[in-house]
Amino acid sequence: MYSTKLIYCIFFILLSIYYCLSTDDIYKEELYIRPLSTGHTYFNLLFTTVASPNILKSNIVHHYHLFPKSIADTVRSNGVSEFHVSLTQGLWRYDHWGMPIVGAPPGAEVWAWFNPNEQQDVTSRWTSFAHELGGLLCASLNFVDSNVSTSSPHYSFRPQSTLPISKNLHQDNSLVRYAVLPREIVCTENLTPWKKLLPCVAGGSNHKGLVGLLDNAPKLYHSTYHSLRMDLRQICANIECTSTQLEFSMALAIVVDTTSPKPDHNEWTFRSIFGSNIAQICPLSSLTNVYVDLQLSQTNSFNLSPEPDYSIEQGTTPIIIYDLHNEKRKNTTFSLNCNYNKQKSVTIDNQNNKFSPPIVVHRYATGYGVRDGGIKTIIKLNEEQKQEDEITLLYFEQIPWYFRVFLHTLKITTLDNNRTEIKPDHISYIPGKDRERPYQLELVIKTKQSILINFEFEMAFLKWNEFPPDPNHGFYIPSAIISTILPSNIKSNYILRSLNSFSLNQSLSSLSDGFVRLYSETLLVNLPTPDFSMPFNVICLGCTAVALAFGGLHNLTTKDFAFGEKRPKIPFRQRLQDLRFRVMAARHALAQRIFRTRPQEQQREHAE
Repeated sequence: MYSTKLIYCIFFILLSIYYCLSTDDIYKEELYIRPLSTGHTYFNLLFTTVASPNILKSNIVHHYHLFPKSIADTVRSNGVSEFHVSLTQGLWRYDHWGMPIVGAPPGAEVWAWFNPNEQQDVTSRWTSFAHELGGLLCASLNFVDSNVSTSSPHYSFRPQSTLPISKNLHQDNSLVRYAVLPREIVCTENLTPWKKLLPCVAGGSNHKGLVGLLDNAPKLYHSTYHSLRMDLRQICANIECTSTQLEFSMALAIVVDTTSPKPDHNEWTFRSIFGSNIAQICPLSSLTNVYVDLQLSQTNSFNLSPEPDYSIEQGTTPIIIYDLHNEKRKNTTFSLNCNYNKQKSVTIDNQNNKFSPPIVVHRYATGYGVRDGGIKTIIKLNEEQKQEDEITLLYFEQIPWYFRVFLHTLKITTLDNNRTEIKPDHISYIPGKDRERPYQLELVIKTKQSILINFEFEMAFLKWNEFPPDPNHGFYIPSAIISTILPSNIKSNYILRSLNSFSLNQSLSSLSDGFVRLYSETLLVNLPTPDFSMPFNVICLGCTAVALAFGGLHNLTTKDFAFGEKRPKIPFRQRLQDLRFRVMAARHALAQRIFRTRPQEQQREHAE
């Protein structure tokens, strides 16, 4: 009997071990480095996990190998098809730094697609999902379900799943939710839970692989630009797409000032940026690569140590690659040192024009006073990169309800001297409702020239309990978003995230689709604000008056008044005589004290 139970136990243990080892989860670690023409350096750490979609099914027992269980539980319980979240501090400078691998607006941005035919409606699931995701990242994402921050775009945020249209028929915009919090601050409270979602952890907080660079990074939060993000979507497992997989991507992007005291000289190491080197690779990763983009190699002389394993060409840009799974690097500490000098024959203007991006976006607030205002958005196309065909721009604005947008003031013109007016191919406008929903504006524009988008708004009066704790700081208008696909003759010059695969290894090996999403500046506008100090002034003045009057009133109401006996009047001559007697008594007491101390001093002298 006992032998039979033992055999069954051994059988189930072996079966569970076989099931664990037979999982087809794939984990990749990549670090992309690009020196910038302004003396900064762009670092992008990317961690990609590919897992079976069965972990999102609710009717089976799940085993989690490399995919984070907390993310799977959150997605499964709220019926989420895909989601994208970013926490960013700072603004990406397109005109100085070029194009990032993937952009993000300042603050927090969340957008998600939900599965249809669920018991709960999308709004309640969106609220639950935002609260749970905010708890996982220690962020204030519970505010995204408010009537100021959430909308349902029609065209700007389509599903990024690679499934064919026949398997992804549900693309109704009622299933998508987009929200942004421009005031959200990013700090170590967000980085610590974010790192815990990665599989390679040794000894608690000591991580193996590339994430070990983040354990003690001195310049991580002293950087010019800092962005955390997570993306989850479904992809095809093969070319025929007969089976699907889940792709979960986690990325950290920073831009650090690496200029040195020497003029036209830059120098940095892993230890100076991250505080440590890569001690050992993650044993669970199937790929650990470090890419160094040498787009400045034509204008700068680079010196890299150690020597790269191999290099590739992305358009006209050389990219050197370090494969940390190489036999000669497996059991050694990897440290990358880079220093480069600018060539004297290259001017700053020529260098900036050479690496300027194809599209640059800037936005400004117009108007004065606290009643009327407006927004001007400038979209500049690179004139040196000749546009053979018209480029299609998808412009998206989400504006809080207390900025009442006037659609009839919308005007799109070119930036040349003629100021030719352009009619958009399509306009999608959802007016806002006070305290219910924000304004939503989407434009489809085809153009070959730089354009200016202008419209006006009116500022609403808020109730006194609707103002934030610092009302005089102002109210934020989220970034404008421009989505487009770069022409084939331009996209090959930039390293962009491909929609076919979020992994950089596959994006570099195949031609990118050229899809980019650009974010403008956030705007800070002052609304009509009452003098909140007046209640405090009234309270202080009233309390002061009460305190001054309280003593007298208290004496009048609590003490008994009675007539005392009248004292006899003392003549003036008697007062002078009393004063004379007091002075003589004090003089006599002083003389006695002086004569008493002299014999004691003489006795001390004789004794010595």
